[in-house]
Amino acid sequence: MELAVSLPIFALLLTFLAFVLLWSWRSYQNEIADAELRQEMQIAAARIVESALLSNHIRERQHGVYEMRQDVSRKKNESEKPLDKYWLADGQLLYNYASYPMTGAFSGAGVHISAFSVHPDPYAPRLYHIEMTGESMVTGRTYRIATAVYLREDMNER
Repeated sequence: MELAVSLPIFALLLTFLAFVLLWSWRSYQNEIADAELRQEMQIAAARIVESALLSNHIRERQHGVYEMRQDVSRKKNESEKPLDKYWLADGQLLYNYASYPMTGAFSGAGVHISAFSVHPDPYAPRLYHIEMTGESMVTGRTYRIATAVYLREDMNER
């Protein structure tokens, strides 16, 4: 008699425990995916902003391909112009070459960059607006970063 009463209660408790474990594992995976989305977006944005701050010229070479050029003096009367190129391809943000993606390396997040743009401000001559929007393919949440960068006016005096 005692077994007939305690066995359904025990089965109910085990079912509840299994549900709680599965729910917490799913919540953990979603939290990791969202954290990875934020981290990848912030690292990519920091790298782009750093390139922009060191640049004396930014332009859109083709539709969606942004070049950031820096003048670097090596020797007297010699100048080398490093060039950073950023563009969006298949949901990944690429740097200089197609084999160097800046985002989408961690499979647990499934980061997909849906929008990336660098455009000059129409009113301030050396102000550029940098915007990125990414989406986690795991959770479906989006994360957007937007910032503005002033190019230094004394870059040509170096």
